[in-house]
Amino acid sequence: MSRTQRAEMVEPASGKREALKIFRGLSPSYDRVVDYGTLMQDRRWKEWVVKSAGLTSGSKVLDIGCGTCLLEERLRRDCVVIGLDLSEEMLRIGLARRPQTVDSMLRSDGERLPFRSGTFDAVVSCYVVKYCESRILASEMARVLKPGGRLALYDFIRPRGHLWPFNAAYTYGGLPLFGMVLRVKGSGSAYTFAALPKIIANTRWEEQFEKELSRSGFSSVESVLLSGGTAMGFFAVKQTDDG
Repeated sequence: MSRTQRAEMVEPASGKREALKIFRGLSPSYDRVVDYGTLMQDRRWKEWVVKSAGLTSGSKVLDIGCGTCLLEERLRRDCVVIGLDLSEEMLRIGLARRPQTVDSMLRSDGERLPFRSGTFDAVVSCYVVKYCESRILASEMARVLKPGGRLALYDFIRPRGHLWPFNAAYTYGGLPLFGMVLRVKGSGSAYTFAALPKIIANTRWEEQFEKELSRSGFSSVESVLLSGGTAMGFFAVKQTDDG
């Protein structure tokens, strides 16, 4: 029986349409691009997610934006993971990889999660939140988590922190330059490197997300700058019935 399912889809909003354009051309070389495009920092960010999620034997985990299942390869093998992504191309690659932890993979929308309330012990996500409306995403994550369940995610932010000059030069100068080179070579990744700096420059997701997590019933909400301010991670715990 196939481990990939297609959930009911809605017409994606503008942010998600942009995400589909970016990942459609990127999917065949996604693993290499993530490594090189983040100067190998993505590996550290994923380790932060794994540690923050606090998984135990038998934990049921939802990965929103699972892509090619890079994160799943780092999760403990006695977890049960449901992967969800908008991109059919990314899911196809993830399915071929078949990490032991993955129970099933679905094509669906992070703002309309096709699961019952209180299903998961943890929700994790990489590079998704900037394409979504924070209020809806936080509410849906809270809904599908069990009381006491954990959330851990990260995404790019506008460069800041003590490494701001280097991060800004790389984000707004280096990435577009890579895009120009890749376009000459006819690579499908060229659009990603050209579009991503503009998306990062216009995003303000981290300014609202902490507030929306608290409004949605999360406690112990924490944020952390990753790699000196290139990305930001969020950790939170869904409140239990007794508060």
